[in-house]
Amino acid sequence: MADEELTLDADAAQALREAQRLCFQTNCAIVAPEHLLAACLLVLRARGQSQLPEPATIHQALIATQSIGEDPLDRDVIFGSAAREAIGHAAAEARAAGAPTITARTLARALVQSGECSPMFFASLGVPRSALATALAEP
Repeated sequence: MADEELTLDADAAQALREAQRLCFQTNCAIVAPEHLLAACLLVLRARGQSQLPEPATIHQALIATQSIGEDPLDRDVIFGSAAREAIGHAAAEARAAGAPTITARTLARALVQSGECSPMFFASLGVPRSALATALAEP
């Protein structure tokens, strides 16, 4: 499996686009792990995972930890090194499970486990990191 190329499922691809959209909304040129986790949570929540925080809470937590830039973006949004590292962790998790795709759930779990997201993000969500990891466990 290590030699095979992994793909993103539709939800994971949606989460990456959503992370970029969140950056444009907040005038932030670099996707941080918090942007990516927020995007994964929003996608999973929209797909019916009701034990996750409400969308308004997710947006508030993102603003609390990443702020809003003053100037509108006039360039593309890029993924920062910590967000790319988390994607790499998700790929490793998928490979270890023998899965051919990275899912939004796998990506969210990797972000929670990576330690790359600010503890303030979890506090602002009102959910301890361990409880979020449990909520993201496979059903």
